[in-house]
Amino acid sequence: MVIHLSVEDFLHLPKLTFMVKLFSILFLMTSLFLFCCTGGKNTATETAGDGALLLTFYNVENLFDTINDPATNDDEFTPASEKQWNTQRYLEKLDHLGKVLANVGTNLPDIIGLCEVENEAVVRDLASTDYLKSKSYKLVHRDSPDGRGIDVALLYDPEKLEVLTTEYIQSLLPAGDRPQTRLVLYATMKSGADTLHCFVNHWPSRSGGQEETEPNRLTVAYNVDKRVDAIRAENPDAQIVLMGDFNDYPNNRSLAEIMDAGLGENHALVNLMWDIHKSGLGTYNYKGSWGCLDQFLVSQSLLDSSKGFYVEGGAQIIKKDWMLFVDDKGVAYPSRTYGGPNYYGGFSDHLPIAMEIKHN
Repeated sequence: MVIHLSVEDFLHLPKLTFMVKLFSILFLMTSLFLFCCTGGKNTATETAGDGALLLTFYNVENLFDTINDPATNDDEFTPASEKQWNTQRYLEKLDHLGKVLANVGTNLPDIIGLCEVENEAVVRDLASTDYLKSKSYKLVHRDSPDGRGIDVALLYDPEKLEVLTTEYIQSLLPAGDRPQTRLVLYATMKSGADTLHCFVNHWPSRSGGQEETEPNRLTVAYNVDKRVDAIRAENPDAQIVLMGDFNDYPNNRSLAEIMDAGLGENHALVNLMWDIHKSGLGTYNYKGSWGCLDQFLVSQSLLDSSKGFYVEGGAQIIKKDWMLFVDDKGVAYPSRTYGGPNYYGGFSDHLPIAMEIKHN
């Protein structure tokens, strides 16, 4: 039970001394004054992250609309399919994803990288949810040639960032019977006097076996690395972030060898998820084992606070109890939307990752 007392109530309480009454009145008046000056806002929340950019990446697990697109293999996400994907489930999915993204930090993210989105419309619907609409995000997206019709996308806060250029890196896969894959999105973004080179990735899956499909990821890694090298050749101090679901772990060849991403100054890129993965934590749980398929790779210049942008505090996995499903053996997994044709009504089979960069 909560008891609310007015100033008059305090004055008439018989057991309070005059000084206690006076103190109480002054306290209430001071609180009222502060409330009026701040507009009733939580100033700690409102000012958290000032001068910084919050970045997040999230594999949203098959964010499809309910409309059958004859140009792609999206039949399983239609009302007539075995999954019975309908408007109610679509809206629930959007709401769940919005809730996750709204809980990445104290404030909404300034840059959101996404993968497994069907088209521009579903990303706009996500940005319009009650959880996210206050940011008025702008969108960078292009339909990929991927057979299932899933793409990557980038949402950003136009009050903090301006997109200068966009490119898309296409790869033809050497292994398997589906040579087309997702485009890699590359955007240059300006905030204040600083420019950020941002890549959003969703590399080919391991479906069919890790070794059998590795040539596909090595191919995409080579093409992305070639573009990163070109940026550095033009400006050795260019500030570069690669985010994505790489479908490889930090120590796999595509990242550790082709991209030369690791720990320490002797690498071209620093993998901010290296130690997290090594410790046994992760964004994805495969048969009871966690690992970091979702990662941030950054240029060495982003670790130097004299260069403009710089990384503050490394990276983290956003992992909250309500985002997880615990099986009957006590093993936790990301709470997903579907398991085969079975509707679970969860969030995604991946957890999001986040990092913060600041300005000088």
